[in-house]
Amino acid sequence: MGGVTSKSQLSHLGNLLVDSLHTIENYEASVAGKRKKEKIHVPTVGSKVSSAYEQLRNASEYAEDDLLQQRAIRRYLKRVLSFHTKTDTKNLANELVTELTQSEYLQNDYTPVSDINDIAHHIDRYYNAYWKYADKEHKASKRFAFQNWTLDTLAVRCEQTLRNHIRQLMFAHFAHNYIHDKLDIKKMIRENEKIDSDEYTAVLYIAIHRSLLKSDNATIRVALLDSYRKDITDIHEFASFNLMLDRLFETKTVAYTARIIGKNGATLRFIYTGFFRDDAPMAERSLKSQNTLEHGLRQHINQEYDSLNRRLDRGIIKSVVFLLITKTIIGVLIEVPYDYLVYDAIIWVPLLLNLFFPAVFIALSRFALSTPDSRNTNAVVGQIDAMLFVGEHEKYEMKMPRESRSSGFTFAYAVMFMIMFGTLSYILYLLDFNIVQGVIFFIFLSTASFLSFRLSRQIQEHEATHANQGTLSLLRDVLYMPFIYVGQQISYRYSKVNIVATVLDILIELPLKTILRLVRQWTQFLNTKKDELI
Repeated sequence: MGGVTSKSQLSHLGNLLVDSLHTIENYEASVAGKRKKEKIHVPTVGSKVSSAYEQLRNASEYAEDDLLQQRAIRRYLKRVLSFHTKTDTKNLANELVTELTQSEYLQNDYTPVSDINDIAHHIDRYYNAYWKYADKEHKASKRFAFQNWTLDTLAVRCEQTLRNHIRQLMFAHFAHNYIHDKLDIKKMIRENEKIDSDEYTAVLYIAIHRSLLKSDNATIRVALLDSYRKDITDIHEFASFNLMLDRLFETKTVAYTARIIGKNGATLRFIYTGFFRDDAPMAERSLKSQNTLEHGLRQHINQEYDSLNRRLDRGIIKSVVFLLITKTIIGVLIEVPYDYLVYDAIIWVPLLLNLFFPAVFIALSRFALSTPDSRNTNAVVGQIDAMLFVGEHEKYEMKMPRESRSSGFTFAYAVMFMIMFGTLSYILYLLDFNIVQGVIFFIFLSTASFLSFRLSRQIQEHEATHANQGTLSLLRDVLYMPFIYVGQQISYRYSKVNIVATVLDILIELPLKTILRLVRQWTQFLNTKKDELI
């Protein structure tokens, strides 16, 4: 990296950014040195089938792309580790890397042998710790909770071995330093929730990860375990700390704090994508002067707008596939059997409308999504300059969301719900929808509305300025808000109990991965026999 010519001009946060970049550079250099050692080659038998299934499985889960490998690791661990009787863990690390490579999460000839050994060590360590806890704890509920903590932590540890999280962790530290003095966590506490003062830092850290990095609870759990130095070697301390985290994860205080950070997070997001992300285009040399920083930022922000457009396109496609997969499964399991039971025939018009209308709806919503303008670019550049350099700058305060307590507006909101759902119910009645078909239509239209809303939030996450709402936007909110709300509730419960993913895991993944594993073992056996003939 090029040195900063006037480091004294940098603010405290500017110097922290430089130090963070040095830490990342040194750590990644040590990791790169390890990857030059002997690597393993994975047989390609079954890779096409395995990769195709993972694409289907990931579409049904609708998780963030950065979490897909970690989720795949957790599913593997849950499948191969028994928590009823203790089993042998030999070769599980090698099998895990083989599965990830065949599913195209990892490149072939990429993983060094040392990573296999590290993963094997993690599996032995956490699996043995679970059984040490289970031998002393006889309550099934507590053993089940410890099992989930073990799987969460172990999945993240394995992924960190294969793909380090240093950039995300350093950014979270940087964002925490920036936000800490701007938010009073004591004032964030909602509805008399009991949160101790020594938990304030954890609340802020969880909110930063959720709103800025889109981390899941497993990733946040491990980051906080490391930050507070809570190791599984002390299983009771490990258990009590995770109980505290489980409680904080579900609090309205964390959700409210994450909402505020997310609303004010555009500047930090551009710093993350500009300096911290794996493919970040900016480096320490971009901090040589304010002019150098501005030039680099404007280029980067414009590139991010282009990238945002591509992500919106991919998001629409992914949402359409998600809706078609889930609707097809539900149609086969519920709608078609109900039609045969009641009418002795398939009612095609409601079935096809239920299948295609939500997907078409979300596809058309793409035309209403556009990236921010130059006014937003100027605001982001100004805020980052004020953050990283010393000087006379406008002071940027956190914008707090308004809380509506008007009973009149609450009543009008409820009436709007009834009018919209009543009108749509009447239209469905005219189209000869029965009660089951009608409920399915409401569920999928609401889900599509919420998915479209989530995509629009990606644009708002890049906005440091907020434009006034026009008449068309207001009308759209009036029409779609009831469905967005219902879709949010459905999505929240779906994420808790993903029925479609569970069906895929039981009916396809378990037998498929078992068969592929046997095929690999048989291929290895045949190769050994051929070598013996030479």
